[in-house]
Amino acid sequence: MMNYIEIDFSKVKGYNQMSEAAKKHFERVYKEHNSVVGSYYKDDYKPIRVIEYKNFIEVHFKNGDWLHYYSNGTWG
Repeated sequence: MMNYIEIDFSKVKGYNQMSEAAKKHFERVYKEHNSVVGSYYKDDYKPIRVIEYKNFIEVHFKNGDWLHYYSNGTWG
């Protein structure tokens, strides 16, 4: 069972402009990513903006960091 912070994805800036496939991918990778960060970091890694690209999704977080969520389910 994954332990992640539930969010309303539709409130993430850019989410509603993404393709349906990209939305599903973003939700899946976010849950995996947020579940593996320590409990003290979970809130800081709430996404506030997403941008869909051909081979990845750029995710900007509450703490100012950003990562790429890649099509293979990894991030970096």
